[in-house]
Amino acid sequence: MAEVRVKFKTPAKLGQDAALALEDYARASSTFDAAVVLDAHHHVTGVSLAAGKASVPETVAHDIERFFESLVSDAADRLGWS
Repeated sequence: MAEVRVKFKTPAKLGQDAALALEDYARASSTFDAAVVLDAHHHVTGVSLAAGKASVPETVAHDIERFFESLVSDAADRLGWS
């Protein structure tokens, strides 16, 4: 079984629902069967993909990171006063 890690440039906090969405997106957009969020000190640092091809195309890795950034941005937009 191959494992590939897609690390993000800027770690950030994500809620549980957003983290699950990121795992689902990473799994679905790649050729891998499983995805797990990598967490360090309560900040998401990337995703680990398992049970698929030995590599992830660079375009797919960028798509996963852009999705992560959109989740972070959406969370930040909800922090302001209503």
